[in-house]
Parts: sequence; structure tokens; C-alpha cells
Amino acid sequence: MDKIINYLTGTLGQNESAAKRNARKLSKYEDIKCEFEEWISTQEYPENGVVVGGYNAKKISELADFMNGVGVYNFLVSLRDTPDVANKSIEEGFPRRVFK
Repeated sequence: MDKIINYLTGTLGQNESAAKRNARKLSKYEDIKCEFEEWISTQEYPENGVVVGGYNAKKISELADFMNGVGVYNFLVSLRDTPDVANKSIEEGFPRRVFK
């Protein structure tokens, strides 16, 4: 998990508290965590990566090109944890909230 926290704080500039919270979610499942750590090193989504609900990180990144790697891998966790909610988001084109 240290590699993830270092990436979140060093590269993305998250404070330590936010980085630890995000790292916990990204580390929830060993297969997703390992692939995300590899993504940190390569910045490339594998063609044959972890598949959750019929989607892998590469496919999610193509469907939601506004997401960075953290968002993509967090979404894989969401697909595993709450598939109904995540699939609805995909069906609706990944709607985003607008903050004013």
C-alpha cells in the first residue's frame, strides 16, 4: 500500500489523510491493488487485466476518458462492491455532479 500512498501524495498531491483513505479502497481487493500498482509504474492499462462485471480498467478508461488511473481503479472496486450502482453509471454515460 506504500506505493499507492506515495503516488497519491507525491504525484497527485493528496494530503496524507486523503491518500490513506483512497489507498484503503484501492487496496481492498488484492488483484485490483496489484494491477493499480503496476499501472502506477507503467501508466498503461493492461489489455487482459482484471475483469469485474465484464469490464477491465482499459475498457473503463475508454468509456470514461475523463477518469485518471485512480478513478478507473476505484471504479473497478465499485463494480465489485455495488455492481447495480456502477452498471447504472455506465449505462448513463458516467454522469458527473456539477459543483457550484
